[in-house]
Amino acid sequence: MSTVLAPAAPRRFRPPTVGRRRGGVLFFHELRALLMIAGPIVVSQLGQIGMNTTDTVMVGPLGAVALAGVGLGSSLHMAVLVVFSGTVLGMGPLVSQAFGAGDREACRRTLVQGLWLALALSVPMAWITLEGHALALALGQEAAVAALVGEYMAALAWGVPPVLLFMALRQYLEGMGRTTPPMVITLVGLAVNVAANYAFIHGVEGWIPALGAVGSGWATTLVRWVMLAAMLGYLLLVPELHPFRGVRWRPRARELRTMVGIGAPIGAQLGFEVSLFSLAAVMMGWFGALELGAHQVTINIAATTFMVGLGTSLAGSIRVGHHVGAGRRRGAHRAALGTYTLVVGFMGLCALLFLSVPEALVGLYTRDPEIIRLGSSLLLMAALFQVFDGGQVAGLCSLRGAADTRVPMLVTLLGYWLVGIPAAYLLGFHTPLGPVGVWLGLCVALAVVAVLLAIRVRQVLWRHPAAAVVSRQAA
Repeated sequence: MSTVLAPAAPRRFRPPTVGRRRGGVLFFHELRALLMIAGPIVVSQLGQIGMNTTDTVMVGPLGAVALAGVGLGSSLHMAVLVVFSGTVLGMGPLVSQAFGAGDREACRRTLVQGLWLALALSVPMAWITLEGHALALALGQEAAVAALVGEYMAALAWGVPPVLLFMALRQYLEGMGRTTPPMVITLVGLAVNVAANYAFIHGVEGWIPALGAVGSGWATTLVRWVMLAAMLGYLLLVPELHPFRGVRWRPRARELRTMVGIGAPIGAQLGFEVSLFSLAAVMMGWFGALELGAHQVTINIAATTFMVGLGTSLAGSIRVGHHVGAGRRRGAHRAALGTYTLVVGFMGLCALLFLSVPEALVGLYTRDPEIIRLGSSLLLMAALFQVFDGGQVAGLCSLRGAADTRVPMLVTLLGYWLVGIPAAYLLGFHTPLGPVGVWLGLCVALAVVAVLLAIRVRQVLWRHPAAAVVSRQAA
């Protein structure tokens, strides 16, 4: 008896337009998923910058020296913070890829190791933060400004452990796509920051002495401890999110090495970027307190719009990580393209706003006519680099979701330090542009980095698809 095989069913012809239509629908769905994740992250990022804005606005009436001291102290502290917190960000690709692969236990193991890493990094970061006065003097700042920088950063040092631990817990939640709880906690922190700033700057009779500009630093430290307590409380009260269920608490060298191998280049990359802007602040201080104050106001405006682009890019990193972990190559493509579309489009609109009403925007922070005049000129320069700023952060985060962090680190080293810093110095101090030339140097740096990262995204996600990097060590 023989068996007759039925002929294979003919493949159904699908016109090219049908494939394109299906791709368009999937891209639309990816944009929607990105926005769902990005919304709370953007609000969280704006909440963070809102705290800096609150500090600037509430310290502003104390005078140019207070504004310059707090502005420079905040810039120096952030330059240190981003390096150490960037290393903790090495958790992000591991959590998102593990979640995409359906491995919740790996997510929890990554968190535990991330908390150990955050605690270890708190020690050197706090020590560096305590050296604020010496750093300001070494950077050539005026004596009064340097003294205030030292006192302000000493207050911030007590808030180092909670900010790094909060970062680790936030990576755990956001890596699994749960972005709303960190948003809510950040908004609570923003409200506490307003009240704490008023109390510590101006004092509360019989309770808190008036600390002036330094009080803003103590307010920030208080807010960081409150936010950490709120985050821990939330995680412990939600059973399915309990971070310590079924995992051991001891440090694991293999997982820590994997995390640091991804996170250290992120920290270095962020350090190159923030140090570029911090050194720009230092250069503005060489011109005088007026120029530094105008720079502080203007950079705060530009940072506010950047937070929207950064938040959306972080959502892109999560989506790329989910797709890579699940082995969905085309999904990773759509996530990267969607990230570029949303971020660059938004930053372009911000550029138009900066060009349209620069005086009105700067006037929201101060009534000093000289600061408004100079700040408006700087804001016109900020409009030039908005699209490039969006392009570079979209590229960085898309690559981060694929755990590609070393080459982007080298790109930022080239663009920010080898191109940006020399350009800012030469244009600022060896041309008639003065302070505006410093900002033009920033534009050049961001343009170089944005273009090179776009090329890298093409190489990693299209030509040589990234493989998942998920720690599988047994619990």
